[in-house]
This record gives sequence, C-alpha cells and structure tokens, in this order.
Amino acid sequence: MLRKLLCVVGAGLLLVPAMAISAQADCAEQITLRVDDWSSGDRVEYMNQVLEAFMAENPCVTVVTEPNISDDANTRRLTQILTGTAPDLIATGESWIPLYQEAGAFLDLTPFIQGENGFDPAEIFYEGVFNQGFYRGVPYAIAKDYSTSAFYINNALFEAAGIPLPEDGWTWDDVLDIALELTVDANGNNANSPDFDPENIVQYGIDIIPDGWWRGFQSYLYSWGAHTISDDGTTTAGYLDSENAVAAWEFYRDLVNVYHVAPSATILGSIEGGRTQMFQDGQLAIGNTFHGPWWQDVFNETPNLSWSVAPLPAGPDGIRESAVMWMGWGINANTEHPDEAWALLRWLTTEPGQRVFALKALSADRAVSEEMQRVDDPYWGVFIAEADHLGQLDEQLNPYYGPCVFTPAGDLLTRVMSDGGEEIDIAAELTALSAEADACLAEAAEAGVAAVAEGS
Repeated sequence: MLRKLLCVVGAGLLLVPAMAISAQADCAEQITLRVDDWSSGDRVEYMNQVLEAFMAENPCVTVVTEPNISDDANTRRLTQILTGTAPDLIATGESWIPLYQEAGAFLDLTPFIQGENGFDPAEIFYEGVFNQGFYRGVPYAIAKDYSTSAFYINNALFEAAGIPLPEDGWTWDDVLDIALELTVDANGNNANSPDFDPENIVQYGIDIIPDGWWRGFQSYLYSWGAHTISDDGTTTAGYLDSENAVAAWEFYRDLVNVYHVAPSATILGSIEGGRTQMFQDGQLAIGNTFHGPWWQDVFNETPNLSWSVAPLPAGPDGIRESAVMWMGWGINANTEHPDEAWALLRWLTTEPGQRVFALKALSADRAVSEEMQRVDDPYWGVFIAEADHLGQLDEQLNPYYGPCVFTPAGDLLTRVMSDGGEEIDIAAELTALSAEADACLAEAAEAGVAAVAEGS
C-alpha cells in the first residue's frame, strides 16, 4: 500500500501538558492550533522541546496542548468529534481510526502529501507502521510512535539448561520444546520427565496472556493464519471460528492444561505483580510474551536478572505476521487552519520531532532509527525488525469491531485460560461468539456512531 500510494501520507502528533507554547513575532495573524495530548512523565518535557522548536520556526503559530490521558480518553475524543469540539490535531490509536472517521473526524491527508510541502512516505516510513493510519485505502493519521511485540528471555535459565537463545525463524513447536525443558517441579524434574509433578511447579517455561488482552492474542492468531473478520469487514463467520483459529486456541490452552509449561490465568492473577514479577524472580524462562519495548528500564534495574528479547515465533505454516500498537494524530476535518496543522503534524512525525521522541520510543522514521543505531541494537532492533511482519489489523476493517469482537473475544480468552477453562468447547464457543459478533456489527452499523458514544 505504501508504494502504491507514494504520495499519500499524514503525520502523527505528540503530547504536552495543559499549556500553550508560543513565540513573539510580527504577524498579520497569530494562529492558534489545539493539539490532543496524551503525554505524561518525562514525555512532557520531550513534547515541550519539540513544540518549542516548531514555534521558533513558525513564530506566528501558537500551540495549545489539551491533555487527554484518562481511562475514557478514546470515547471522550469520539464525543468531541461528534459535537464539533475536537482540537485541530486529533490523537488516535490505530484501532479507533475507523470509528472516528465514520464520525467525520479527519481530513484525507493525500493532498498534503502530494502538495508542495509533502513528501514520499516510501522514503521515510516503515511501510507496515505507516499503513496503520489508513482506513478504506485513505491515509488519515500518522504515528507519533508505535510498538511491536517480542518475547522476553531469561538468559540465565536458558544457559543453565544448555539451550541456545531463540533466534529469528523459530516456531511455536520450538517454543513448546523449549518450554518443556525449562518447566521444572520442586524435585528438579522438567516437564519431559515421567516423574514430573504438575501440581508442584517452581519454574515455568513460558507464560500466557492472563487478562484477555486481545491485541496481544491477535499477534498469536495471525501467526496461525487466523484473522477474525473478512477482508471486506462484513462478517466474522468462518474467520473468528475457522479451523486455524480453533487449532490456535486449543494449542494455546494446552500450554497450561496438557503440557503444564505455563501458569493459568488464575495462578497469574493470584501473584502480586503477575507474570512480570515471576519473570523478575526467575520463575519464568520466557516471559511477558507479546509485550512491547516497555520493560527495559524495569528489568535493567532488577538485581541478578540477565535478560534479552527474542523475535516472535512463526506459526505451523511458517507464517510470520503480527499486530501493532500505535498512537498518532490526524487533522481535524473542521480545522480552520489545515495548512498550519499539516506543518505541525509533519514536524512531529518526521525528523524534527522523531529525533526527540525516539529517545524513549520506536520511531516509524527509518532514517532516525538508523542514525540512532536502533536497527542493530540487540534490544530495539528486535522490535524494529518486527515492523516488517505487521499485518492488517482486523479492527481497521469495521468501525464496530471493538465492542462487537475485541471485547467479547477477550472475555472468552480469560475464561479459557483460567482454572476450569479446559472444560470449555472452544469450537462451539467461537461459533456462538461469531454469530453474536455478526449480529452486533449489523446492529451497530444501523444505530450509527452516535449510539456507540452514548453507550460507552
């Protein structure tokens, strides 16, 4: 899609606290741009640096940031869009672009990209990351930053067992083989031993997603060739409950109940700190699976923990495909200053802003990543390489995927991976869930976006 639309791009925005940053100059008109801001912690200072630089270059523009970091931030944005009160640059996660656009949120970025102040996105961005800002073939938003996934590895446990650290190209069969070797009971028997006691495990080979986190599980499903909705976004039947999907769900559950190499969601929920704490304590060989680059500081500060990250494994048919976590901005369709909004969006999502933001996050700007030596870094490089395997997000195929599929499917995942989940007929549950999801999608489409906002 990126090269097909080489003159089609928008830019992602950034964050700042509730403040205005302006510059003094001789201006015929002082323009004010409002920016949706989700920054916190040291990211606030980063945003300030970027905006101050923009103001210095554009002294007739004042940028006002509007904090929106509450639990209901996404639905608050939807309400702002529907009521015409949204800022000039609207923040959005990749999953919310369809719903926001159905509400009339964004300008098509194509004219800006193709215009005098445009650029060739194929020369700037990682294609898989850039494509997440599209809806129905049109670019509406660009990422400020993004996150792919990896598996966190306890190096010491691998070394003690004489097992090489995983490399790109490993598979889910490899994951299981390694997890069997690294799951150990109180008597020192691993899960391959006939004397292994599954009721008395002191070290697990791998963890599972315990809380129904559907985005993480999507990466797993994609590697099994199991997307959950049709390409035209009209039905989940035959997708959510496909043979590949059922096989993937059953294999994942078997990690807990058949192979005993992973703790159940019930066990993980009973431990303060959950799987992260277990990994820090040396009770997990492969931990925080499908997490992004969020744990570097935490794990580096953990005493006596030698750790690394590994690429995601391929599925049974060699498929290497995963989902992305992404946050960026689009230009409000009702902005009074589209050209100035584009200038700011471009500043934030390309080299000027990305050089600052990339200090603590992944940048979709290839040149910035390469210049900061992230590509070859043993930590950041794994996550960057995963950008070459990003697939189409199912949420972007239907604006109502979130309430109709994402949430109920996550609830089912929690039940399946908890104690008693071994009794669940997965095929039957997925068939029922698919029927309910299709009915929900049809009902939501008829009710419209406003009904979603009211029901949130």
